[in-house]
Amino acid sequence: MSKSHAKELSNVYEAIFRDATYAFPTLKAEFERDLARLKVLSVLRGIRVYLVDLPAVGKHLDRCLANGQYLPSGLPLTKRYTGGVVIPKFLRGLYLLVFEENGRLKDEYDVEAVVFLRQILYLVKKAPFACSPEDIENEVLEFYETDLSLPEPEGFWDKPAQSCSVVEETYHGYGKSHIYLDRIGTGDSLCGLSANRSSLDTLDKVAGIIATTLGSYEPLGWRFRHGPGAISEVSRPVNKFCWRGWSTRLGSVFPISEYGFYNLHSWGRSVATQATSSPTDPFFLLEGEEERASCQASRMVAVPKTFTKPRLIAAEPSEHQWCQQNIWHYFCQRSQVTWISSFVQFTDQTLNQDLCRRGSKDGSLATVDLSAASDRVTCHAIGQFYRSNPSLLAALSVTRTQYVTQNLTRKVPACVRLRKFSTMGNACTFPVESLLFLGIALAATLQSRNLSPTLQNIRSLEGEVAVFGDDIVIPVDSRELFVSLLEVLHFKINEAKSFWTGRFRESCGVDSFNGVEVTPIYWKGAYDGKPESLSRVTQTSNNFYQKFLLETAAHLESTLPTAWLPLVAMRSGVFGLQTRNEPENTHLTMRYNSGLQLVQCQVLQPIAVTRRTKTNDDSSLLQYFTEEPLRSQDWSHGYNERTLLKIKKRWVSLSDLAAQPDEMERELVLLHQKASAARTTLLQT
Repeated sequence: MSKSHAKELSNVYEAIFRDATYAFPTLKAEFERDLARLKVLSVLRGIRVYLVDLPAVGKHLDRCLANGQYLPSGLPLTKRYTGGVVIPKFLRGLYLLVFEENGRLKDEYDVEAVVFLRQILYLVKKAPFACSPEDIENEVLEFYETDLSLPEPEGFWDKPAQSCSVVEETYHGYGKSHIYLDRIGTGDSLCGLSANRSSLDTLDKVAGIIATTLGSYEPLGWRFRHGPGAISEVSRPVNKFCWRGWSTRLGSVFPISEYGFYNLHSWGRSVATQATSSPTDPFFLLEGEEERASCQASRMVAVPKTFTKPRLIAAEPSEHQWCQQNIWHYFCQRSQVTWISSFVQFTDQTLNQDLCRRGSKDGSLATVDLSAASDRVTCHAIGQFYRSNPSLLAALSVTRTQYVTQNLTRKVPACVRLRKFSTMGNACTFPVESLLFLGIALAATLQSRNLSPTLQNIRSLEGEVAVFGDDIVIPVDSRELFVSLLEVLHFKINEAKSFWTGRFRESCGVDSFNGVEVTPIYWKGAYDGKPESLSRVTQTSNNFYQKFLLETAAHLESTLPTAWLPLVAMRSGVFGLQTRNEPENTHLTMRYNSGLQLVQCQVLQPIAVTRRTKTNDDSSLLQYFTEEPLRSQDWSHGYNERTLLKIKKRWVSLSDLAAQPDEMERELVLLHQKASAARTTLLQT
């Protein structure tokens, strides 16, 4: 981490404190001392003060808001002001607008003070700095320790697709599972034995309703395609339509002749060619343990998440990815046209966000977040949940990757057989776990309210339950039973990000306090001359501008090549720096386009450039049928090289830069003008 990073962070914080001073003029002296404390501590502890210490204080603040009481934490930057005052010295002025000196939440608190507290504390929480090798190693070790704590998958998950009778023999329901009944008997759960046993039966009935609502799964009814991510076989761009290891197990539901080629003639020609080619590079059908040594294993990759915690995902084999996307399409389409869409939207977080705001306002709803949710989804839980839909369960079984390889640490084996259902990277993980958590939430709510598990009673819970991955909103009165069921099914609650008391809630990127959104804006890196950073910093500057944090927006703007960036209206879709006033772009090169009869200006615009390398086999026809390009589209077959973002100059109409504002934006313009006048008066005094 270079000194330039620390310097830029210091400059951003100076701008944030200037914005805070405009919002709270009487705290100017306090903010000057706070900024000085922050700079001194950053010299002593380094950049971790910004990236680790401040976000940790922010998490403590959220919990205090939810509890209605500020309590000492012992964290850096939280030393008490005096012995009799629990409020810390750092940001004392803002804290005292929210809490009493004894820590109790004020009846008449200042919500804007809450906004600025969280903005200062969380500003660089998501800064894109790479984790240390030690942090990556610790995360990998935790990944494998979590996996080892789960029960072994049944033999059903190791074999080709089984008949309905095998499913019935293997899975009898949650309430009859010895794995879960034994866990209830240990007394680790929050609720009593009888409540858990009956709630498992309720969960089984709810799961049956959800699984049968989806309908029988037939691969031909849904779209095959490749995902945008990497595949496990290679780390470089490669033709994903050229198969390298279509296993017997996968072929039992997805025959390669039907789903891997555009017609049987293409498949037969490939088989004939394969018979005469080298056996070291086949698209052969694998048997048994050969899968472990072949390309039928996912590849673990660490990607940035926070400064101390990477995100582990797994690149899937291309054949598995191809079929997983077909199942993903089935989940999306079937849930969208049924009652399930009232509880889960796989591509839209609005349900969770709206209920999050409502829960923070009236306190009736809790937001629950899980710890390493996808790493704790067991095959046993999935088998019990989808046992009434055997065709879907068979497809989930054969597309599940059984092994994962890694080269991130030598403290665990390079190749391990997984116990969990799947990893992040499997296209089925998100919809499968979302519906599982929905079933648990519905069962817990019905059971806690003594309602029978019928479709009518389930639908009566619309507007009280919502799920998006491991972000869950449930009624407060069913939270304890919900948590108990999760623990029985091997899941673990993330206490730091789950809220059910007070007026603070957090879900799907929305932080809400008493119905008011207090979500901070995240600084995600400085401008370094690269196209990606230009796009990122411009967007961040616009985000601060939209929240009227004008000093911070102006600072970020000052780091950009503004000579070529246009000023654009708030509703304009053109890339540029947003303004609530009439955009004035006299600094740009202008011309009159006689052909279009309009005035244009030359601006910088980010453009994604992708080079496609053509292939020399007939997989191009399968690619054409898969991508379904428009007749007017300039399409070519082949595989994409890495997409690069480039900045190019192009001519844009002035009218596109100045989109007409709606009524709400006009009101914001007036508010902006009043705020500017007030700032000018403040500076003069």
